[in-house]
Amino acid sequence: MPEKPVHREVIASPEFERLLDSQEAALLMRVHPETLKRLARGGKVAAVKLGRVWRFRASALEECFQTLLEESPSHAHQTMALSQTAVCAVRNRRK
Repeated sequence: MPEKPVHREVIASPEFERLLDSQEAALLMRVHPETLKRLARGGKVAAVKLGRVWRFRASALEECFQTLLEESPSHAHQTMALSQTAVCAVRNRRK
């Protein structure tokens, strides 16, 4: 008779950053969720696809935003204040 799987309690580590879904991540980046998914498929945004769902880290999005800022400062400066406000809102919601 096969053994039953053992369920272990998973304790979230304080170092583990909560993953955002494509809707939340798109709000941070101020782009459409499909645009963000396309960027993830192309490797321009760090993300992981779990089944059918894309997951993003806010820190990875922030790094991507900084890279875009360096590449095209005029366009990125226009959305920087709004994006930084959105990042703060997501971080505050986690607390």
